[in-house]
Amino acid sequence: MFELDSAACPIDTEDLSASVLVLTTALHERDAYTNVHCNRVCQLAQALGQRLGLNEKELAQLILAARFHDIGKIGIPDAVLLKPGRLDASEMAIMRSHPVRGERVFLATGRDDAAAVACIIRQHHEAWDGSGYPDGLAGEQITLPARILSVVDGYDAMVTDRPYRPGMPMDKALAILASEAGTRLDPRVTRCFMEQMGSSTES
Repeated sequence: MFELDSAACPIDTEDLSASVLVLTTALHERDAYTNVHCNRVCQLAQALGQRLGLNEKELAQLILAARFHDIGKIGIPDAVLLKPGRLDASEMAIMRSHPVRGERVFLATGRDDAAAVACIIRQHHEAWDGSGYPDGLAGEQITLPARILSVVDGYDAMVTDRPYRPGMPMDKALAILASEAGTRLDPRVTRCFMEQMGSSTES
């Protein structure tokens, strides 16, 4: 069983530029849930990236993208971001702008790896079958790190308590991921995640 530490994130803070540290602080101050969620996603993404054979450079980019994949939510109005209930269609459209906003924010750090990390952030809500957003990419048009991030982000969002609903049991969340393999999610990445989490659910 993969164990998570909600307070930990596998990023060496001594290697972060001041601009990225500012983003970390801003993310925490704006929305404590998003901050803790991103820490957990960061750990899950690192483990899955290693399992799938990412090289050191790719893994470092994935870890940064996982930590900051929701940074674009800084630009989402409080009435939408912090709404204690389901979003209506217009609010959902605003929320769905966060990957593009996040891409712009991370590009502004000026890091050498900013373009690669920002690309993963932009693509983390794309879907294997082309039904995702913002660009409607499909299959291997979506980078492998973004496909990894999509799986682990979806999993953590389902198992985490929110103001409008309790988190679901791990087995139920994994079963939902398995049902989305080949449609929303990359089947191979999903299968590897099930193995990582010790699930016997078929994907």
